[in-house]
Amino acid sequence: MKLRNILVAASILATPAAFAANDWSFKNVSVNWLDWSSGTEDRTNAGAFAGKKDFALLEVEGGFGGDWGEAYGFFDIENPSKAKSESDSRNNRRYVVKAVGRFNMTHLGSVPVQAYVHIYDLRDPGTGFFTQNRVLGLGTSFSSGNFWIKLFLGAHQQLDKNIGAHGNGMMAGYVAGYSFQMFGQSFMATQWHETEFNRSDKFLMMGSPAGGVTKGDSTGQNGAVSLWWNVSKEFTTGLQYRYADQKLGSASYQNAMIYTAKYNF
Repeated sequence: MKLRNILVAASILATPAAFAANDWSFKNVSVNWLDWSSGTEDRTNAGAFAGKKDFALLEVEGGFGGDWGEAYGFFDIENPSKAKSESDSRNNRRYVVKAVGRFNMTHLGSVPVQAYVHIYDLRDPGTGFFTQNRVLGLGTSFSSGNFWIKLFLGAHQQLDKNIGAHGNGMMAGYVAGYSFQMFGQSFMATQWHETEFNRSDKFLMMGSPAGGVTKGDSTGQNGAVSLWWNVSKEFTTGLQYRYADQKLGSASYQNAMIYTAKYNF
């Protein structure tokens, strides 16, 4: 799937007019700096590929929902000030798109049962590398007071350069949040997490922290824990702890801090 087609699909999901009876929506643009830990850089750069280096990213993010369900998506440009192909490929400009749809099918009491679908796509035009994760399954959501959580479980298909598209086990995950007031200011703590399990050997060749290439575990973890300060209706700033294990092309634990400033409109 070409990047242009992915962007068209993401724009449809991010447009409230795509569905009737829209009840809520949000959208923002942000500037971000991702700072990998020194240990992560040491471990990943020892491998034959997937070495990590700090980078800036620009993001457009949005979501909307109603009685039918909800949709969410973002588009990132990593290393936006760099060329598509740099002498150090870790500095290459990269593109990331994610689109998520949750469609209400029925309810068990007050808890919805949802059809769940998501597509995540990463492209590095400079090296020709691309990977796309496709998940189809079931989801649900729950809220109480200032706390909310949205969960999913689905079959996972992955498309990689030189490998093709194949089943890659299952994926389960959630996104959760809690809003609160402190010092007269508005804050929100959030987390997203994904666990991949029963992954296919086709997708388990990873950079080794001991050097070269190794076979990774059949289970991988991926996520972030965040604290957001809603300075005003228009402006939000945040600090995110980003983590991954047996993911992102490396058979090691990886962690970073992400510093974010958002404009909400």
